[in-house]
Amino acid sequence: MNSPSVSYCSRVIVSILFAASLILTPKLVKAQDYTEEEYKLFQDIQAEKDDAKKVDTIAKFLKEKPKNGLRPNMIGEYQKAITDLKNEKKWSQIIVLGEKFYDAVPGDDFTEALLAAAYSETGNAKGFVAFGEKVYASKPSAGLAMEIARNYQKLGNEAKSLQWKEKVLAADPDNFEILADTMKRYAAAQNMAQAVKYAKNTLNALPNAKKPAGTDDAAWKAQTDQTYAIAYGILGQDAYMNRRYSEAIKNLEAGVKYFKRNDAAYATLGLCYWQVGKMDAAMLNFAKAYVIRGAQMNAAKQNLDKLWKDTHKGTLAGQERIIERATTDLK
Repeated sequence: MNSPSVSYCSRVIVSILFAASLILTPKLVKAQDYTEEEYKLFQDIQAEKDDAKKVDTIAKFLKEKPKNGLRPNMIGEYQKAITDLKNEKKWSQIIVLGEKFYDAVPGDDFTEALLAAAYSETGNAKGFVAFGEKVYASKPSAGLAMEIARNYQKLGNEAKSLQWKEKVLAADPDNFEILADTMKRYAAAQNMAQAVKYAKNTLNALPNAKKPAGTDDAAWKAQTDQTYAIAYGILGQDAYMNRRYSEAIKNLEAGVKYFKRNDAAYATLGLCYWQVGKMDAAMLNFAKAYVIRGAQMNAAKQNLDKLWKDTHKGTLAGQERIIERATTDLK
């Protein structure tokens, strides 16, 4: 599945903005709802050409007189001014004026949507998530949740990013890209319960995953093979840590079919086969982990040496044969 583009969020926000502006269309008010002096101020606001002065006056009026009968008319003038700025893509000015208005009228849907769009367009992740969450509360969508997740990731807030990716998955449970990414991030955070949950979901979604447009067959196969290997690896490591050795073997063996040179998987397979008493298989997997020359090399060689000596009268003689076999298997 293709990732939403950077501009996707703005399109979502703008569509919400139009809906909000329709809801807030000014209504006719009775004469007794405001004074003649207040109406004169409203006429002056209508005539004002300086957007900053106009919004400043409106915000001050609404803050001081929140129940005044001219409130919808004032809001309508503000919306017209801000919409003109939106059409001109004056995002920085929208942020300044929108924040000022929002201080006077907190919870205004129109302003929340517009500020979210403006912060998105200016690359302000902190501002975007603040108002994006408010928009989502009233207008939830998977696309918006994904953009909020991406922006939390930019801010380095992994926990919040994962929280919002889960909202994406609630609406789109077979989203292969998000499932795989969430699985990897929970594994990196050592949250095995969640990593296992998403590894299983990823494996369920993979057979029906659609190749994204513009991705060639080789790249797609490499991506899916890697994802299979990681998912099976997570399940295998979790099973090993919980002493379910046969289950661990099954998953780790499945994983190395998709990624042959996984030294961590071979090292764990060696330990699992050792636990179930299959010493030849244990030594072969330790040999593979050693031959790959990765992070597991030294520990794997120590385990291989110990098992070889235990099964060969205390000598390492002939060990080169299993190392050669491991090398051949990994080609």
